Amino acid sequence: MEQSTLTSFLEWAKLTRPWNVLAMGLMVLLVLRWMDYPLEALLHVGRAGWLVVPMLVGAAGNLINDYFDVREDRINKPERALVGRTVKRRVVVVTHWGLTIAAICWSGWLSSSIDASWPLVMVAAFSLILYFYSPVLKGRGAWGNVAISLCVSGMVIWTGLAATASDGNWMKLDSAWVAFGLILAGLNFLREWVKDVQDVEGDRASGHRTLAAILTTKQTTWLQSLMLILLLALGTWWAFDTVPWGWNWGPWMVCAPVAFWQSTTKQHTPLSAWLKVLMGSWFVFLI
Repeated sequence: MEQSTLTSFLEWAKLTRPWNVLAMGLMVLLVLRWMDYPLEALLHVGRAGWLVVPMLVGAAGNLINDYFDVREDRINKPERALVGRTVKRRVVVVTHWGLTIAAICWSGWLSSSIDASWPLVMVAAFSLILYFYSPVLKGRGAWGNVAISLCVSGMVIWTGLAATASDGNWMKLDSAWVAFGLILAGLNFLREWVKDVQDVEGDRASGHRTLAAILTTKQTTWLQSLMLILLLALGTWWAFDTVPWGWNWGPWMVCAPVAFWQSTTKQHTPLSAWLKVLMGSWFVFLI
């Protein structure tokens, strides 16, 4: 029996990772607020692109990643392998390109509105990286994780530039938010690495030489723990230098030791979840 249109749409929507996409939008809003961007300006259809375009790019990237990762997902996460089973492959490809084209056109309008090419260039670059991540970059050691992490930190750079573009001074780089974006990139790199440890069986079956597939279990545990210590130290230093002591320190102070404990005890599944929460607590500093 064929699925109803509503059921098919809901299954397709799962592939876009709607909660992750909404979280991206919230992160963009928090950075804009931190940078003193007038949020009421986003009510303009065109300028709403500062918020919506990164969400469109993220949703398109999630779709194409699942399209290319069918074999790995059927091994690692069979219950989430929807492409080719409940959602047609051509639907995934067509909607990926539809979202990508919409993001590129919208970023083109933004570029025209501020008389600068960087919005269009950044969106085109992010779209290319996300498209080639699974078929090309994922099988080359750490390069895939680096690429995804640069896209995540690029979202912060995009937002900071958007805030400064409103006064025509988009080339002014604030070291505080650049550092914020780089630490976010490090946290995301670590989480992608942990996820690769969870998915190593499927990745090996598909010929992907991820960092988790190259290193031994002992090497992975030590290096991940050392990287987490460094990121926690840098993050705390950044916060002490930038954020007054208050309630918004709480989530970071709770998540940091829990994540470190799970890292040293090789609890990769909860560690992946806690690193995601830790990244969320990182944005709480901006409130």
